[in-house]
Amino acid sequence: MSSTPKDWSVQRWAYAKVVEIFGSDLRSLATFRIVLALLVISDLANRATDLSAHYTDAGIMPRTVLVEQVLSPWAFSLDLMNGGALFQALLFAVAALAAFGMLVGYRTRLMTFIVWVLLLSIQLRNPLVNGSESPMLRMLLFWGMLLPLGAYWSVDRTRSALPRPSPRFLSLATFGLLMQIAFVYWFTAALKSGPEWRTDYTALYYALSFDQLATPIGHVLLDFPSLLQVLTFGTLVLEVLGPLLLFWPFFTGPVRTGAALAIMSLHFGIWLTMDIGIFPWISAFCMVCFFPTWFWDRASTLHSVLLRRVEFVRRLQLATARLAQAIVAFSKAVLPFLMNARQLLFADPALHGGPLADHTAGAAPSLAVGTHHDEAPAEEPEPAELRSSLATNLLAFFFIFYILCWNLTTATSFTLPERTVPLGPFLGLDQYWGMFAPSPSKEDGWYVIPGELRDGRKVDLMPITRDDYGMHRVSYEKPQDIPATYKNEHWRKYLENIYNQDHADQRLYFGQYICRQWNAHHTGADTLETFRIIYLLEMTLPDYQQSKPEKVDLWNHTC
Repeated sequence: MSSTPKDWSVQRWAYAKVVEIFGSDLRSLATFRIVLALLVISDLANRATDLSAHYTDAGIMPRTVLVEQVLSPWAFSLDLMNGGALFQALLFAVAALAAFGMLVGYRTRLMTFIVWVLLLSIQLRNPLVNGSESPMLRMLLFWGMLLPLGAYWSVDRTRSALPRPSPRFLSLATFGLLMQIAFVYWFTAALKSGPEWRTDYTALYYALSFDQLATPIGHVLLDFPSLLQVLTFGTLVLEVLGPLLLFWPFFTGPVRTGAALAIMSLHFGIWLTMDIGIFPWISAFCMVCFFPTWFWDRASTLHSVLLRRVEFVRRLQLATARLAQAIVAFSKAVLPFLMNARQLLFADPALHGGPLADHTAGAAPSLAVGTHHDEAPAEEPEPAELRSSLATNLLAFFFIFYILCWNLTTATSFTLPERTVPLGPFLGLDQYWGMFAPSPSKEDGWYVIPGELRDGRKVDLMPITRDDYGMHRVSYEKPQDIPATYKNEHWRKYLENIYNQDHADQRLYFGQYICRQWNAHHTGADTLETFRIIYLLEMTLPDYQQSKPEKVDLWNHTC
C-alpha cells in the first residue's frame, strides 16, 4: 500500500529535521578540516622544539624505558622503529606535509589518515608530555577520516568532475563526531564531583591560584571572589546544557549557532586566564563543525549585503573621481582666460569652447558592474546529497558505542569486557576528560635542581628544561613567573607527572638526561658531578590564606 502525499510530506519533514540535528553542513566540515590541519601543524611545530629531549633515546624517555614501564602493550607507535633524531625529524616532516595536504584538501581522506597515524605515534612516543589536547586532537582526526572533509573548498573539489553536492550531509560519522565533542563536556561535568564544583563553587579560585597555569588576567580575577563563584557555577552549567542545546530540535539553526559560540567563548576565557597550551584553541575551533546551514545562509546574505555596500562605495569613489576630473578640466580651461584679461575680451568666440571640448571628448567610463541579459538563466537541478557507504556507517556505529562505553568506565562503575579493552590504546580511542576533576589540585609549587660541579661550585640546573646551560645561582625563593622556569606546556606536564608518585621511577632517566646535557656543554672544572631534584610544595589554602613552601626531595643523582 503506497503512502499518501501527507504521509510522504511528514517523512520528508522528519528526515530534514534529523539531518538538521545530527548532520553537518559540508561547509562546516570544510572549515573544520582547515582549522584542524592548522592546529596539527601548530602542535607539531611546538613539539619539534623538543625533538631530541622528548622523542629520542638521548632524551628523557629512551625507547626501552617507554616499552617496559610506560606504554601499553597494545599501543602502536611508528616512532619506536628508531631512536635517532633524524628519523624522528623525518616523521615530523611527513606529518606536517600530510597536514598541509589536509589544509588544501588534496586527497583529503588519505592525508587525514596519515596525519592521524603519525600524530598518534608521536603522542605515544612520550605519553608523559601529553595533556588533554592530545586525545582531543587525535579523536577529531579519527572521526575526520570517516567524513567527506574535502567535499567543499578543496583541491579534491576542483579536480572532481561530479557536480557540487548539497551542503547538507548526514551519516553515522557526523553523529559520531558531534557526540564525541559532546562527550568531552558531559563526562568532564560528571567527573567534577568535588564540593568545589558542586556546593562551594570555589573551583576557579583554586584553579587560578595554581601559579603554574594562571596568566596575569587570571591573577587579576582572584580579586573578585564572588565573580569566581558565579563563573564556576556557569562553567558547570554550560558543560552540561551547552551540548544539549547543540542538538536542540526547535529553532535548531540559531540555537545551535548560539550554543557553539557560547562554548567557543568559554575556551577563549580559559585561554585568557590559564596557560594550558593549545587545548583551548582545539576545543574552541572544533565547534565550527556544529555551524548549521542556517549559519551559512545568514553568512551568505551578510556577504551579499557587504558586497552591495562595497559596490556602492566603489560607485561613489568613481563618481567623485569623475567630478574631480571635471573640476580640474574646467579649471584648466577657465583659469588662463581669467589670468589674461585681453584674451578674455577679444578672443574669437569659437575658442571659448575649445579647451573644454578637448577635455570632455571621449566616452565616459561605464558604471555598469556586470552584463545584464534579458533571458532568464536556465534553472539548475537541485544538488544531490552525499551518502556515506554502508561500511563507513557500520564502523561509525561501532566506534560511537565503543567510545561511549569507554567514557562510562571513567565516570561510573561500568567496565568493558576484557577482550575489548586493547582496542582503545591500539587505535588511540582511550580518553579521560577529568579536567580539574574531581576538584582542582591544591598542590602548587616550583622546581629547584641544585647541582655541584667538579670544583665545588653550586649551580641551578632547572634552566636545562628551557635549553639554557648557563651558570645560574641556586635560589629557593618563589619565582615571579613560574611558567618561565620551564620551556613550554609539554615540559610542565612532564614535570607534573614525575612529581606524581605513579611516575617516580622516571626521575632516574630525567637525572641521566640532565647529566648528559650539562656535560655535553661543559668540560673540566665545570663538569657536573651530583645534584638533587627538589620541589617547593606550596599548598593553596581556602579563603586566600597563605601557606609556607615546603621542600620535597624527589631525587638525588650522581653523574
